[in-house]
Amino acid sequence: MRRAAPSGRLRGVSERLQHFEADPYRDTDGILRVVREGLCHRCGACVGFCPVGTYATKAGYPDPVNDCIHCNICVGVCSGLAVDYPAIGKALLGPDYAFGGLLGTTRGAWLAHASDPDIRSRGASGGVVTAILVHWLKTGFIKGALVTVGDPDEPSMGRGIIARTPEDVLRAAQSRYTTAPSLAALLEIRDEDGPFAAVGLPCQIHALRKRQLVDPRWARRVPYTIGLFCHYNLPWETTKLTGAMLAPRGEKVTHVRFRQRDERGWPASTYEFTFSGGSTWRSPHASSPTFNVLSRVSPLGRCLMCMDGAAEFSDFAIGDPWIRGKDGEWKYHSVEGDSTIVPHTEQGARLVDALRSADALDLRPLPVAEIAEGQHAMLTEKKARVAFRLRVRRRLGLPVPRYPMPLPATTAKQRRKDILFLLTRLNSFSRAWQQLLLRIGLGPIGVFLVNRRIAKRKRLAAQGKVHLSASDYGDATEK
Repeated sequence: MRRAAPSGRLRGVSERLQHFEADPYRDTDGILRVVREGLCHRCGACVGFCPVGTYATKAGYPDPVNDCIHCNICVGVCSGLAVDYPAIGKALLGPDYAFGGLLGTTRGAWLAHASDPDIRSRGASGGVVTAILVHWLKTGFIKGALVTVGDPDEPSMGRGIIARTPEDVLRAAQSRYTTAPSLAALLEIRDEDGPFAAVGLPCQIHALRKRQLVDPRWARRVPYTIGLFCHYNLPWETTKLTGAMLAPRGEKVTHVRFRQRDERGWPASTYEFTFSGGSTWRSPHASSPTFNVLSRVSPLGRCLMCMDGAAEFSDFAIGDPWIRGKDGEWKYHSVEGDSTIVPHTEQGARLVDALRSADALDLRPLPVAEIAEGQHAMLTEKKARVAFRLRVRRRLGLPVPRYPMPLPATTAKQRRKDILFLLTRLNSFSRAWQQLLLRIGLGPIGVFLVNRRIAKRKRLAAQGKVHLSASDYGDATEK
C-alpha cells in the first residue's frame, strides 16, 4: 500500500528535523567546531549567554568546564558562524532595511567630545564613550555597562567587566586593539533586571542582537548599545609577541596602552609597553599606522570575513574623525581629541539628542557623507572585498559564515587589490618571520616608509585624486 505524501505543514516539520539532525553545529561540539574551522571571533558570547556556565575562556576561546544541557544557545548566538543581516535589520531598523550601504542605516552624524575636560583628557579621542557611560550611571539611567579593560593575568589581552560605578568606567577609558572576549561578562547579569548598556565591536553587537531576537528578556536587560567602528581586531598573541620582542632581557610586559596620550594630541597618541623593570617603549608611529604594521604579521582569521565596519546594529557607533580637508590635512584635528557619532536606530538618535541636552557631550553636526568618505577604504573592503573573499573560500570548500543575503558585486580592480592584500597576510606563517617584519616596520626603515606614505596620501587628498581612508598606512582607492 502506498503511503500518502506528508502535508505541506508536516513536510516543513520533517525538513527542519532533517536539518537539525544534519547540522554539525550543535551545542559544545558545534562551538568547538566553529573554533577549529577558524570562524570564532573570540567575542565571548557563547560564554556569556550560556544559562548554566558550560564555558570559561582560554586564550579568548570557549573552554568547556561544565556539563552541557543541550539548549544550543551558544551556537544560536555565535556571530562567527552566522549573521542574518536582513532578519536583524528588519526587526531593529524597520521593514525597509536593506543590506549593503557602507555605513548601514544612518540618522545623522556628529563630531563630539566629552564636556568634562578631565574625562576628555583620559580618552583616546575625546572621551566620548566614557562621558556617556559616566553620565548614564550618575543619573541612574542605567545600572551598569559592559566595557572592556585590560586582563590583569595577560596584559596583551582584554576582558569584559560590568561597570557599575563611574570609577569602573574610567578603568576602561581608551581603545584596546586586541582580542577581548568581552561578552563573557554578561554571565554576571543573566539573572538581573536592567537596564544595562553594552559597548562592543560589530561582531559583539551581532551576537547580542541575535539573542535579543529570540529572548526578549535580553532586550529589556541590555536595551542600549554603543558600537565601535572596526576594521579588524588584532589577535592578542601579536601584541604579546611584539611586547616580548621589545622587552629588555629578563623582563616581561606588565601594561599595554594602545592610545597612550601624546602632547601633540590626536592622532599622535600611540602604543606604549611598560616592562617589569619600569622602562617603557613607545611606537615611533601614531596608533593607526602602528596597528597596521602589526596587522601585516597577524593571522586575522574570522575578521577577514566580517561585513560590518560601522557597527550597523548598535544604537549609535563611535569612530575617529579620519576626514581630510581640501589641503590634505586632518579637517577636524584637535589636541584634546574628538570622535564621530553615527546614530543607526531611532532610539540611538534620541539618546544622542538627550546627551546633548544634558551637556554630557559637546556636539556639532557633520555630513554623513564625510564620514563615509573618510572611512571609504575600510567600508568598501567590509562590503565588496569581503564578498570576494567569501566567494573564493566557498569555491575552495573552506568554511565560511552563513550570510543569508545576496553578496555585493566586486569589481576587477577590487579583486586585484584584495588578492594583493591577502598575499600580505601570509607574513604570519612563522614567528621568526613575524619578528623580522616587526623590527623592520617599527624601526627606521618603517618610519621612512610610513612617513613617505603619509606624505603621498596628503598630496593625493589635496589634489582630489584619492578616496580618503581610515588610516594613513595601507590601501587607498584612487579615483
